[in-house]
Amino acid sequence: MWITKILIRMLHPKFEEFLSDRALRINQARLEHLESLNLDLSEKKVLEVGAGIGLLSEFFEKRNCDILSTDSRQENITELKRGYPQRKVALLDLEKDLDPKMWGKFEVVFCYGTLYHLSVPEKAIRNLAKISSGIILVETIVEPQNKYSIGVVPEKDSVSQSSSRKGSRPTRLAVFKLLKKYFGFAYSTTTQPNHPDFITDWKLPPKQTFYRAVFIGSKKPLKASTLLAHLPQKQKTYVS
Repeated sequence: MWITKILIRMLHPKFEEFLSDRALRINQARLEHLESLNLDLSEKKVLEVGAGIGLLSEFFEKRNCDILSTDSRQENITELKRGYPQRKVALLDLEKDLDPKMWGKFEVVFCYGTLYHLSVPEKAIRNLAKISSGIILVETIVEPQNKYSIGVVPEKDSVSQSSSRKGSRPTRLAVFKLLKKYFGFAYSTTTQPNHPDFITDWKLPPKQTFYRAVFIGSKKPLKASTLLAHLPQKQKTYVS
């Protein structure tokens, strides 16, 4: 990875923010935690949204999945094609309406680090539910308050940020209810990824800039000891 980081800094510096130490630590924690959930994610047809420059796609490639990586920014798609010419990629703006006939159906929708970059996350979840035949995996920044709220926030014009320059800060309850509304079933996780952004005490949350959480939406009930069909006030940190 350090070789890749040096090359991007030298040849494609605008994408270096995807490889900051903070971003890489969050990615590592995300994927270690996702693996710990023991979900059936092998040999699936996967839609990855908000793929950026494609750093998380390998998780599904290792599991022999048929994955389509998408992003709303053309420059990210171009860089993704340059870095991984063997991958299937497409431009997809979740702020716009989505034609189900054009996209088909996916067994897994992978939405990590994307929802909070959308000004209207409900539209994205509704549209993604139309092309999902199975589950959606969501990791997002949230607000810790125990209420239904979705605030709109400005974002800078950057390759890792919203193409509309507007993002959102939904509460956990908002994300959970939207997943249940459009997918039918919603789950939180017993554990959180091993990174300070993923707090474990929602009753008395610490004062910090970002709070992150993981959710699963599903078209049918899921049975896994790692999942909860409610929002817990306390979780544990997953340690690999």
